[in-house]
Amino acid sequence: MENSTATIYCCVCLVHSVILVLSLCVGQVEEIGRIVLNLCSLVPGGIVCFFPSYAYEQNVIESWTKSGLLNQIGVKKKIFREPKLASNVESTLADYARCCQLTSSGDHRLTGALLFSVVGGKLSEGINFADDLGRCVIMVGLPYPSTQSVELQEKMSYLDRQHAGYGREYYDGLCMKAVNQSIGRAIRHINDYATIVLLDQRYSRASVLHKLPTWIQASTHACSTFPAAFSAVRNFFARRKAAALKSP
Repeated sequence: MENSTATIYCCVCLVHSVILVLSLCVGQVEEIGRIVLNLCSLVPGGIVCFFPSYAYEQNVIESWTKSGLLNQIGVKKKIFREPKLASNVESTLADYARCCQLTSSGDHRLTGALLFSVVGGKLSEGINFADDLGRCVIMVGLPYPSTQSVELQEKMSYLDRQHAGYGREYYDGLCMKAVNQSIGRAIRHINDYATIVLLDQRYSRASVLHKLPTWIQASTHACSTFPAAFSAVRNFFARRKAAALKSP
């Protein structure tokens, strides 16, 4: 086994998780785009990128299109978006998988495919991204549910009446349950591996980190700059490639 704070063996399953400490705001959309672009240059196969809402995803896509970042990303990986119609999910996933498999041989100009999805959407639950379909999962932000929901407000108020702070704990729990369901789409069998990149400084808080699955908690470390995270991800895939070459 490798001695590294960036890796963990769980049931003989290697997983890698990097927490990139990044405070998100509208003005940093381009920085997020540059991070995604760099990861597309580094990670083989498929990358699944989850956004906290459809509105935020649309804002990001429009910004990256205007700046030219989306075209740059498209040179590295074929871009797919979660379809609006449920009837198109199967065909989108089939095309995405076909592209990942086609480029995994290394005989193609693309390094794989990038799939944009939304937490709680059509692709965040019940669909597995094993092996080359999910060598990297990017989670942008924390997907807190809307506090405008009357049902949620009543539930939180009821819990707070039972015990002060229970409402907020319930609210945080809903968010982290959605995060865990999304990032759990990768690492589906004993020989599978992937990198998980969490883009939000709040993931480095103990209260948030402790709500991640234990098999991820033990392998995470926060990075205040992308070069540090980039180096960790690069080294991880270099080790995986070297191990594959050594295997009979």
